Amino acid sequence: MKCFQYTLLVFSFIGFNAVAFAQDFYHTGSEEPVNTEPIPGILLAGGQTDNNDAMTWFLERADGGDIVVIRASGSDGYNNYLYSGLGVPVNSVTSIVISSEAQANNQDVYDTMTNAEALFIAGGNQWNYVNYWKNTLVHDAIDYLVHEKNITIGGTSAGLAILGEVVYSAENGTVWSTEALENPYHFRVTLENEFLNIPFLEELVTDSHYNRIQDDGYDRKGRHVAFMARMATDWEMAPRGIGVNEYTAVAVDENGLGRVFGDPDYDDFAYFISGGDRQPEVCEDGSPLTWNHQQQALEVYRILGNPEGSNTFDLANWEEGGGGVWETWYVEEGVLNAAGSFRVRFEVMDGFTEDPIQGATVTLEGYGTATTNHTGLAEFLNVEPDENLAFQVQKEGYFPESGSITVFDEDVEQHVFLYPDENTVPSASTAEDLLTVYPNPSTGEFNLDFLAGETAIISVFDSKGQELKQLSLKGDQSGFIKNLTLSKSGLYLLVVEISGQRVTKKLMVK
Repeated sequence: MKCFQYTLLVFSFIGFNAVAFAQDFYHTGSEEPVNTEPIPGILLAGGQTDNNDAMTWFLERADGGDIVVIRASGSDGYNNYLYSGLGVPVNSVTSIVISSEAQANNQDVYDTMTNAEALFIAGGNQWNYVNYWKNTLVHDAIDYLVHEKNITIGGTSAGLAILGEVVYSAENGTVWSTEALENPYHFRVTLENEFLNIPFLEELVTDSHYNRIQDDGYDRKGRHVAFMARMATDWEMAPRGIGVNEYTAVAVDENGLGRVFGDPDYDDFAYFISGGDRQPEVCEDGSPLTWNHQQQALEVYRILGNPEGSNTFDLANWEEGGGGVWETWYVEEGVLNAAGSFRVRFEVMDGFTEDPIQGATVTLEGYGTATTNHTGLAEFLNVEPDENLAFQVQKEGYFPESGSITVFDEDVEQHVFLYPDENTVPSASTAEDLLTVYPNPSTGEFNLDFLAGETAIISVFDSKGQELKQLSLKGDQSGFIKNLTLSKSGLYLLVVEISGQRVTKKLMVK
């Protein structure tokens, strides 16, 4: 095996000016290409860490041949992973960085790509892909590989976003769901038509990072629906969409059967959305989108992935699926809803500062997990009425919180306060050296031992973050409190500021 990079310098002359550009190829494996019998297919990856099961499926379809990865930035991040990291023998892996239209018209790029038995498009900026590659030799090579050589083509993140007939190009930067729903012609809703023509992805737009909460506090479902509304309005399409959550992948075989790979313990869903011939009632510049049709505008098949990819949807007829759930979505005056279900939003804050906590994991019974954004928000759509849905909120460095919510006949907003874990307090001494609480749990009376000879400020908070009492002990006192009494059963937090440090303890009253 040989691993090497080479840079091709190409010169063009315009009058007396010489222009040079560098073309980077990163190659791992055999230097001689092989001819095998690849199998056609499509891999749609949601954009975070690659799913090994789905990528194994991708490689196996190359039949031991040559793998090519194309991208507009980066280098050889996929080479070793695809060549030897998954245990599937391949002849070689070549990554090509194509960061200009001139590079996309390089004959060596075309020749390398057309030797591939499988093609993967890495993540990046999809506008660069459309802007640099459309109507170039790269474009021709992809068309040849899909329609004549019949190989499997895959993409992740931006690489997924360009595989449908309609592409959200992000020419003016990313758009939030609220922006797109409030105005489907928002200047950041930029759509390209007729870039690629891949079987089973006709009249279809994809979206990746589907469950990522954006700066408006919502995930990407709303903007995806707005894209589809534009397809129906501008091009009279019967629009379809595939949305793929992060860490999830959809593998479509030569017959159009899509398999969903993911971890069933997490929010690894894929969504197959069809608008049929139902035109939006209101889809115009400057007005909120309405696409209702008596709350039946969009038919959606939602599938939870698993390692075997055994839950499926048939892209050949868009009617049959296995292991998923049918839903109906609609939009009324810029608000996306699911018929017969509701939206549950969690706002997670620091119990002391009341600042939002980003990166907290929220698990809702029966609906997987979501992660809070920088405003502390995590959202679950399509929650059906239920009297007692358990939830848990976790964040490293904080005590976890759990509880239950009732969903009746309206959307629910749940505020959760997390409190710092005592183990996160930096100290030359351990927390137990500074403070001991016993018995814990108790029936309501606690004894406290703390470092004598110091001033201690002791605060007690309830589970909602309300301060119940505060004690201040001077340095000449013994450092012992007997029978700190809490009358009601439940969870409390004890905070002791001592020796310039803050020590926290969770107290449980039976």
